[in-house]
Amino acid sequence: MIAPTTGNALLIGALIVVWAVGWGLFVRRAWQLYRWLRLGRDEDRTEHPARRLRDELVIYLGQRKLFKRPYLVRGIAHALIFWGFLIITVGTVDLFVSGVFGYRLPGTGTAPFVWTVDLFALAVVASIALAFVRRIFLPPPRMHVALDGYLILAGIAFLMITLLVFETAGLVAGVAAEGSADPPLGRAILGLWPSPFPGESAAAVYGAAWWAHLVGVAAFAAYLPQSKHLHIFTTLPNVFFRSQRPRGALDLIDGIEERETFGAGSVRDLSWKQLLDGYTCTECGRCSDQCPALATGKPLDPQKIVLDVRDQLLREGARLVRDGSDRGTPPARWKPTKTEELWACTTCAACVEACPVTIEHLDKIVDMRRWLAMNEGDVPPEAQRSLTNIERAGNPWGQPPDTRADWAKDPAVPTFAEQPGAEWLYFVGCAASFDRRNQKVARATVEVLRAAGVSFAILGVEETCNGDPARRIGNEYLWQTQARQNIETFGRYGIKKVIASCPHCFNTIANEYPQLGGSYEVVHATQLVQRLVQDGRLALRDGAARDAVAYHDPCYLGRHNRVYDEPRDVLDAIPGVERVEIEPYHRERGFCCGAGGGRMWMEEKVGQRVNHRRMDQILAVDAKTPVTKVASGCPFCLIMLDEAVGARDVQDRIKPIDVLELVATHIRPPGAQTEARSDEVEHLGRASG
Repeated sequence: MIAPTTGNALLIGALIVVWAVGWGLFVRRAWQLYRWLRLGRDEDRTEHPARRLRDELVIYLGQRKLFKRPYLVRGIAHALIFWGFLIITVGTVDLFVSGVFGYRLPGTGTAPFVWTVDLFALAVVASIALAFVRRIFLPPPRMHVALDGYLILAGIAFLMITLLVFETAGLVAGVAAEGSADPPLGRAILGLWPSPFPGESAAAVYGAAWWAHLVGVAAFAAYLPQSKHLHIFTTLPNVFFRSQRPRGALDLIDGIEERETFGAGSVRDLSWKQLLDGYTCTECGRCSDQCPALATGKPLDPQKIVLDVRDQLLREGARLVRDGSDRGTPPARWKPTKTEELWACTTCAACVEACPVTIEHLDKIVDMRRWLAMNEGDVPPEAQRSLTNIERAGNPWGQPPDTRADWAKDPAVPTFAEQPGAEWLYFVGCAASFDRRNQKVARATVEVLRAAGVSFAILGVEETCNGDPARRIGNEYLWQTQARQNIETFGRYGIKKVIASCPHCFNTIANEYPQLGGSYEVVHATQLVQRLVQDGRLALRDGAARDAVAYHDPCYLGRHNRVYDEPRDVLDAIPGVERVEIEPYHRERGFCCGAGGGRMWMEEKVGQRVNHRRMDQILAVDAKTPVTKVASGCPFCLIMLDEAVGARDVQDRIKPIDVLELVATHIRPPGAQTEARSDEVEHLGRASG
């Protein structure tokens, strides 16, 4: 199309002024927000550039995290709006350039580009209509439905409609540029409605729509950084600078012995990336929808945590830039109920998994907990007892450390002191060492490893708590003390390979010990068993009864470490076991047992117990497909599920069990193991022959 300003210096000047004002206001506000962002502590987010580029392509441009149940339809609609916004931005720049300089951007007049613009403009209008209907008639319970959202949607719709009107009027007025393809949507409109503009008004409508579109863009630019839809621009850097640490690894406090304060004592103590998260929150409520604490009536709302960070920064930013000596209010004390919110978190990462713009909720919560735990000593009494027990006895149960290996006397498990040449360390963990129910899991694990001929040993009384509860509660110093003690012991015996039957031990040793120099090959027991079964080293037999087993995904095995398939493969390999999924709360949407984040040692005094809600979900599955057992691969989950079946009085129908216990009851006798391996070798020999 030929721009209405062509050859008119006055109109060209007016257009330049309008855009200069609009984009000038945008740049002014963006600079202000950037200065406030830089109030946060420095943090290096430049490592692994190839991964970051991949994230931009897959998460930002590809909008991958939007295409998940139960948000698929609205995710597609949002993605169409996003993609349409990007594509039509190119068309808008072309309109401005043609109006000011009189030439078209390369490729913008071609049929593929014109078709793409029109199709996306139509898709965006349809998606916005869907968004309006949803907000007015079917508002999601956690979404913030406010005037600001309607204004942004209306603004985008206005830009799309003025573009389509501009194209259609241009066709009627015959002002298409030479060599430019006809807009298909305009042709379609004229096919259905040959005379959409009365008399000779097409040229006037063409000019008015052109001006309305470009002035609208300038107004949109001026308003956008003042609104919650700032995420349109901040999502790109937020995705690029997202943490490349394993999800299960918290940030390390370096030089902890020399520090005087710990955690987030002010906006300045949150990192610039944590502050950027606040700018980027879309207020969609997906994180809140998936939070087990909020679902069971606790005061925690992960979306609110992020928005509180943003709102406090907007309140204090200008003053802190002006007089940097004022530290402001500690984030953990922004509101009277803030501490209750922080202690309700199970660190299950459901919020992180659900967030479409890669906001990192857990880092903020733990940093605020660190302030409470290490600066103010404000920790729930039960949690404080567990910390004291770890410090004094090396385990949160407070049991004498010299009894840690008592469970292993009956199966006579060797220690590394007795068998220093063992290939694997079985890191038993506190639960399997001191909790009677989980001692059965430890014995089952030993039985499975022995049946498969795995060379392993334990540390016995030389093992101490891996430190996970201390770190999640916020006592980073105690975690580092425990971790260094274990790393020193590992080094003394030259340990390189570690088996853990507890996901918390597995996660901490695999993902967090490397922060202190302890790098090992770490596997969860179910991962190793899967390998043993696949390699033919472990043969399983049919059981006496058929079992329908519902598999419960532990958060620190599943969402934190993406170990979903291996435990299921093990269950599927057991003859006589029918695996049942806890729909829809499984895999990435698995519901927490309520024990993570140190909650194992805190009382639930508000709302429904999280493990009771989880059992209700299992019973809902049982009503459709009768379940005889619910299996997990976590000692904490086992304890919580045991309590829940008792509370729901279904212990006679459903038995909580560890996957390793189930495997142990289906092991073939030693002779059958050897025979099975011989058959496997013979089979491979025939296959190679």
